[in-house]
This record gives sequence, C-alpha cells and structure tokens, in this order.
Amino acid sequence: MRDNRNFWLYAIGRFVSLVGSGVQDVALPLFILDLTSSGTIMGTFMIISMLPRLILYPIAGVVGDKINRKWIMVWMDFGRGAVILLLALLASRNLITIPLLFGMQFVVSIMNALFGPATSAMLPDIVDKEELMKANSILMSLNSTAYIGGIMAAFLINGVSFIASGISELFIKYKQKVEKIKNVGEVFDSLKGGLNYIRVQRGILILMGFALVVNFFAAPIFAVLYPYVMRIVIKFTAEQYGLLETSFMGGILLGNVLIGALFAKKKAESLLIKGLIFETILLLAFALLMFPQSIAFLLGPSWRMFGAIALVSILMGISNAFVNTPLNVEFQQLVPTEYRARVFSVLEVMSQGIVPIGYGLVGILLDKTPAHVIALALAVLILISVLLFVTKYSKAVFMEFESRKKEMELPSSLP
Repeated sequence: MRDNRNFWLYAIGRFVSLVGSGVQDVALPLFILDLTSSGTIMGTFMIISMLPRLILYPIAGVVGDKINRKWIMVWMDFGRGAVILLLALLASRNLITIPLLFGMQFVVSIMNALFGPATSAMLPDIVDKEELMKANSILMSLNSTAYIGGIMAAFLINGVSFIASGISELFIKYKQKVEKIKNVGEVFDSLKGGLNYIRVQRGILILMGFALVVNFFAAPIFAVLYPYVMRIVIKFTAEQYGLLETSFMGGILLGNVLIGALFAKKKAESLLIKGLIFETILLLAFALLMFPQSIAFLLGPSWRMFGAIALVSILMGISNAFVNTPLNVEFQQLVPTEYRARVFSVLEVMSQGIVPIGYGLVGILLDKTPAHVIALALAVLILISVLLFVTKYSKAVFMEFESRKKEMELPSSLP
C-alpha cells in the first residue's frame, strides 16, 4: 500500500468511532420499541435518522471536494462525540425522552452527512489502485468488528469513541488540492459537475436505479421490521436481540475476511452477482422464519429460534459483503479524486433517495398488518428486482465499467 501508516490511522479512526455507533444502533431502537411498542414511531425515528443525510449529501459532496477531507473527518468526529456525550449526561439524569432522542439523532445525522462523502472519497488517495479490494475488505472487516464489539457498551463509549477517532485522524499525512468555496453559486456549479459525470454513464444510472428499488424494499426490513419482530412479536430479550444484531455484522466481517484472503483478485461482477443471489434467497428464508407457524415450531423466543435466525443473519452478512465491497472498489476506480466526494454523495442519494418513504410505510403497516405478511411481500419484490437485474442488465453495466477504466479518459474539467 502507498503508505501503511496513513491507511491504518484511517482504518483505526473508523474502527474506534464505529464501536460506539454499534451501541447506538442497537440501544436506540430497543429503547423506542420498549417505550412505545409502535412501528409508526420506529419508522419515524428511522426517517429522522436518514432524511437529513439524504438532503445534505449532495452539498456535503461538494464540501468534500473543496475542503481538505482529513479535517472534515476530524471535526465531524469531534462534533458527534460532543453530542453523544451530552446524551450520556442526560441519560444519567433520567432526562431522555422520545422528542429529545429525535432531536439528537437529527443533529448527528447532519454531521454524518458531512463525514460520509469525504471519508469515502479519501481512501483511494491513500491506497494503491491494485490494493483497493484488499484495503476495502480490511476496512469493512474492522467496521464489522467495531460494531460487534460496541453492542454491549453504552452511550458514554460512543461519545468518547468519536473523540478518539478524531484524534487518530489528526495524525494522517494527507495532502489534497482544494479550492475555497467563494459563494453559494459555486457550490451548485460544482454539484452540477458531479451530476454531469453521472448523467453520461448509463451503467451507473442503471445500477443506481436497481439499488434504489432494492433499498426501498430491503432497508425497512432491517431497520424497522427486524427490531419490531424480534422484540414485539417473538419477544426476545434485549441481550438476545443484541446478539442477533451482531450476527449479521459478524457475517459481514467473515465475508470481508474471505474476500481479502481468497477473492481479492476476483472480478467485481462475479462477486457481486453471486452475493446478490445468495442474499436474496436468504432474505426469503428470513421472511419465512417470521411466520407464526415457524415461531411456534421453533418454540418462540427459545435458543432454537435464536440459532435459526442467527445462522440466516450470518449467511446474509457474508453475502452482503460480497455485494458492497466489490461495488465500492468499482466506484473508487471509476471516479477521479478531484470530484470523487460529490459524485459519491450523488450516488448515495440516487440509491437511497426513497428509503425514508419505505421506513414510513412499513412503520404504519406494522401497526395494521401482520409482520410476516409484510416481510414475505418485500422479499418477493426484492427477488423479482434481483432476477431482472441479473438476467437483463448486469452484464452490460460491468462491460461499460471495464471499458471506462481501460479508456482512462475520465473528465477532468468539471467545476
């Protein structure tokens, strides 16, 4: 790798902050569900978590190309740390309420939006091109490990972890040619440049359209329906629920270890397609486990049911790694650094843009329709979408990607 020290500082910074994030991602849904037992409120919380990020992501992409990415990472970690430490203080005095959690999550989501594009755009600048797959697999493995390690911690750890992450990132040696943002008009001109890059690439447009549809159906399953079923329907304990959350991340960890050790030189297309197919099949199996007959057969919140769900979750996590890691590498190789952050931010919005609507709809439906019916319907819709993409579009998409990389004539005159 170009500079092992820089990469490991970058990776450790991400690792430490995600230890705390793992805590929050489990603790907050549990708190909300135990307090309200409402799918609607759970869906609303997820919308508040995601909507600020989607709205601000395009602007954050421009900021990530115009301001040094290292300092964006550092200050957003410090800022998030301060907010979470304040939440820890309020929790210690029993002052936590649903509106307060919503407000705090909104603020953290804004900082997440600024952090994301800059961080993603930075990695290819500190890692050699031929090492990108391995670097991404290492990074994803560390992220998964961090999430697992953070599940049993507390809000205090999350706040301290962001501060520690920012300190680690201070020591990264990173130079980036940036231009000061002079006015609001320049922000929109720069954003237009990122949009123009994407607009002429049919392969990216097709892939993002597919991702938009699949994420609309899949994201609510994991973010809204999953915690509702585990806690309200099956009635797992908080400890069991926390362990089940870690099982999916454990699968992602194992998947990325396999990619780094055995499949780093494999074509991204092959890894992604196989990952998509297996993850979809497992998602159907997961939906079937939510049926009352399955719950009764596996004795409700028993360790038998726990083991069945944990096994499917681990296998889904492995499949998910084989989808996301190769895809990250493809985009990192396709987009030049001078406008990588704004392109990544636009891609994020394109792939996630209607997910908040899915959160809201599933949350409302959970209060009126059996969870297993919703789960099966969403899984079938995902299966149809995946089969359509694999049989009709995937080959053309990846042929175009390979052609673009070989031409090495990516636009360099965008504003």
